[in-house]
Amino acid sequence: MALIQPVEDGKIPKDTSTTSKSDTSNDLGYDQFLQLLCAEMQYQDPLEPTSNTEYVAQLATFSQMEATLGMQSTIESSNANALVGKYVIIKTTSSTGETTATEGFVDYVQKENGEQKICVNGVLYSLSDVYQVADTEYMEAETLAKTFAAAVAKLPNAAQLTLSDKDDVKNLKTYYDNLNSYQQSKIDTDTLKKYQELLAQMEKLAGKDWYKSTSSSTGTTTDTKTDTDTKTDTTTGTDTTTDTKTDTDKT
Repeated sequence: MALIQPVEDGKIPKDTSTTSKSDTSNDLGYDQFLQLLCAEMQYQDPLEPTSNTEYVAQLATFSQMEATLGMQSTIESSNANALVGKYVIIKTTSSTGETTATEGFVDYVQKENGEQKICVNGVLYSLSDVYQVADTEYMEAETLAKTFAAAVAKLPNAAQLTLSDKDDVKNLKTYYDNLNSYQQSKIDTDTLKKYQELLAQMEKLAGKDWYKSTSSSTGTTTDTKTDTDTKTDTTTGTDTTTDTKTDTDKT
């Protein structure tokens, strides 16, 4: 039986088949509250009537409760909207008690059956299912750190390192140097230790400046030709013209 029912002559009618859906709603609104208040006033004990103060108190209490519920709904909507574009981890529990974790970016927010839901990977989830929220900078740092760790894991240990691994170690060093301090801090201790050992071993094998770029061959040919023509005129003075030409070929 619904929580709110029409009152007739102080009694709830047995046949409620004609009651509309809005009348049988469990949500107590102003209309339902005023209906109950009028019924209370109409069928109160005339010998012990309810005072006006009590009616006002009931109305104030109801107004306060409705305002609180409205504020809660606004906060939930704001929290849901703030998650759009954020990376979240969703944890849901099935009827058998099995917990499943889903992660991804929040695409949009949708209100369904009065509840705010977020869409992750094309599936709608309740806000209560959100387990962790991460911003873009954090996820970027985590992704870069995992990529670096995977690259380090592919290389042999420092004791087995050879000059054939020089380019791979050099690329690894370039990758690490391009990370900012926050991104570097996400690299785990074991990976960082192996990376430093690889750098030290490669320095022993290839020399101190092994990571600096050098060209395999350099050829420079410079031809300089200087032509000097001097003409002297005893009447007007002396004019001197000097032409200098330098040709440089690099191969």
